[in-house]
Formats: sequence, C-alpha cells, structure tokens
Amino acid sequence: MPELPEVETVRISLEPLILGARILEIRELTAGVLYNWTGHPEAASGSTVTGLRRRGKYLLLDLGPDLLLIAHLRMTGQFKYKDQPPAMVKHDHIVISLEKPESGRIWLVFHDTRRFGRIWLLRPDQASQIAGLASLGPEPLDPELDSETLRLRLARHSRTNLKAALLSQTVVAGLGNIYVDETLFLSGINPQRLSGSLSSQEAENLLACMQKILRAAVNARGTSVKDYVDALNVRGSFQYQLQVYGRTGQPCTQCGTPLAKTRLAGRTTVFCPNCQPV
Repeated sequence: MPELPEVETVRISLEPLILGARILEIRELTAGVLYNWTGHPEAASGSTVTGLRRRGKYLLLDLGPDLLLIAHLRMTGQFKYKDQPPAMVKHDHIVISLEKPESGRIWLVFHDTRRFGRIWLLRPDQASQIAGLASLGPEPLDPELDSETLRLRLARHSRTNLKAALLSQTVVAGLGNIYVDETLFLSGINPQRLSGSLSSQEAENLLACMQKILRAAVNARGTSVKDYVDALNVRGSFQYQLQVYGRTGQPCTQCGTPLAKTRLAGRTTVFCPNCQPV
C-alpha cells in the first residue's frame, strides 16, 4: 500500500505536470470508484488545478476555491500521466482530461488492479465527511510535532502494542507496515511494547527515527517492493535501504542476529530480537 513517502512522491511528480491545467472532463470507466458529492456530473469541467497537497495517505487536488478532488490509492492505486490520448487497458477506472496553456491537452488515468482505491469530487466543506480523512492525526514531518505530543497520543492507546498504535492513522498520519517496522528498528524499540510504556526519552528517539526514515524514503522516491510507481511510471528505490521489512530470517544489519517475525494488528511484523528487546 502506498504510504506517506509514496503519496508524497506522486504529488511531487504530478505537480509540475498538471498545476495550472484546466479540467475538460472526468470520465468514469468503472462504477463505484468515483464519489461525486457535488450533485452535478460535470461539476469539475472548466475548473483549474490550483494546488496539490497531501494529508496522510490522501492526495488532494485543489480545483479553485470551490472544488476538491481527493484520492486514496489504498493497495494498488496509481495515477498515470499521459501526453498522448491514452489507450485504455484493464483496471483503468477513471480518465481525467486536462488542458495546459503551454502544452495542450494531457490526461491523467487512475489505474487500480485491486479496485480498493477511491476518488472523491466534492466541495471543501464536505471533506470532513470522509471519515478517514477527518480523523487523521498530525503529520509526522510537521516541524511543529514534538515528541511529548507523540508520547501523549500513543498513551491514549496505552494497552495497545506500538505496531498497532503507529499503524492507526489517528496517532500520526501516513505510516503503514513498511515505515512502522523500519522506524521501530532504527529506534531500537520492540513492536510488541505497549504504547503507554514509552519514556519521554524513548518518544524523542522514536520521533527522530520516524522523521529520518520518512525523509530518506521521500528522497528515494518511495519503496517499490511490488507495483508502486509514480505518475511517470518511475519506481522508487528505498527498497534497497530496508533494514527489516521483508527480511525475515536474514541477518540483522547491525548485529547479525536472524530477524524474527510476528503478527501484530493483523500485519506481518519483522524485528531484531537482539536490537529490539522486549
């Protein structure tokens, strides 16, 4: 599933391509992927892309002051940029036709093999009705987020293990299985620890490690362990820097101990039993 670094990479790759473009048409090829809450089928036609933002794992396109297009890629969603009329292939669900003053007509295709992704077209005041978006915690890369705030937010889930709490988008926004495992390894904290057990010093270290991992992953344009690519079909490279995720049984890069796995919050969790003691 695309996590914060992957969605941010998609945003970065799309911004110079579609910012300032005028939407000609949004065409839905598969029912149930686009949620148009405006009540008007052609509501976006003629609007201009005035901004691209990310909130957690959500991508937000500002279409002037009165419209928003919000996308959640879920497991396998992809935006594909095309500067020639696209030939539709299986699992292409939405086609957005746009026009840029300097380059003419362009297209943005939403492709999703597993069809879990969702796109909403709505007014800005309706965004709070998307439950997952409205309940998001703070951005982990927000310079105003401090370790004590993180510690207190984790403490609200005091009887929950750290892996599950960090996966909860209400604690911090944008983390998924990959970056939770990598963050906990770098911080030397066992994923089975209870969320209410962190000291202030441990929370400070956890936040610093989280931010270090996420910044490195954004710089590497995300992790492409399966089918993730950006809008220009370019793969990320952070998979070559992974220390624990997907490395069960391999030697720890720090101490050589075989990496162990367990299942927490329904997710495979990989850790070093020596570097991350209970």
